Amino acid sequence: MIEAIISMRMMAELLRIRQWIKNGFVLAPLFFGGAMQTVELLHALAAFGAFCLASSAVYIFNDWRDIEVDRVHARNKARPLPSGRISVSAALGIMVGLFVGAIGMSLAAGLPHTFIWILGAYLAINLCYSLGLKQVTVLGLFLVTSGFVLRLLAGGFVAPTVELSPWIILATSTIALLLTAGKRRGDIAREDYTEEKRKKNAEDHLQYFDAVLAALTGATLVVYLLFCVSDYATMRYGKFTLVTAVPVAMGLLRYLQLVIVYEHGDTPTDLLLQDKGLMAIVLIFIFMFGVLIYTSPLRH
Repeated sequence: MIEAIISMRMMAELLRIRQWIKNGFVLAPLFFGGAMQTVELLHALAAFGAFCLASSAVYIFNDWRDIEVDRVHARNKARPLPSGRISVSAALGIMVGLFVGAIGMSLAAGLPHTFIWILGAYLAINLCYSLGLKQVTVLGLFLVTSGFVLRLLAGGFVAPTVELSPWIILATSTIALLLTAGKRRGDIAREDYTEEKRKKNAEDHLQYFDAVLAALTGATLVVYLLFCVSDYATMRYGKFTLVTAVPVAMGLLRYLQLVIVYEHGDTPTDLLLQDKGLMAIVLIFIFMFGVLIYTSPLRH
């Protein structure tokens, strides 16, 4: 029994199940579009599942590529692969199974071919990222950001009655860039640099990412405010849409505080799960927007 629990925990670490929250972007079009028909909901859940399998496969591939580096890393050495708790051959076998499972689930659920192409693009971009493109700072930020946008687009294509507006695509892009930059800053801040030259280089990069985070926070808030006062939002959700900008602003500022002031440079998923204030803000926003969606003028 204990061995089974340990194995399940190790598998959860290998697959990074906590990171599946990111795949919630696949469900975003269904939520914001107010479309909850049974068929579309089932298709969206199947798409979510396919992205969970695909993203876990990507994490395994990345861990395999970085196994030697991770073995001497203060935190990453405890991961299943670099620690030796699971063999490379077993991990690669699981990875292939996840790849096949993601495609198989998409086909079995009858998801449109466009979704499969998007899923393929997501896999290709992430594999290229793991193979070395992540070393190019700015390009790496945009490649990771593209994963969030692709999830959103995939969710839009499996729910054909949902109109995927430019606003949600633009807002997703800016907030994804913000989250990615915050994660990268955290990675740099956690490193223990002994050489003076490397330490100075890290400090320069931290200043750079602080400026990037400040700019992206402002850009995200401006985009959301413009959306709230747009004809699209007021006609679709009503004149009280602007009220939802309050939790958005609070959430952005809280995230900035966590990343820069407290240097909690964990993944966005870990920050959300560990910080009760940030989680409360997100839940309040979802509740407020849900009320707007299901009491909107277009539903009456």
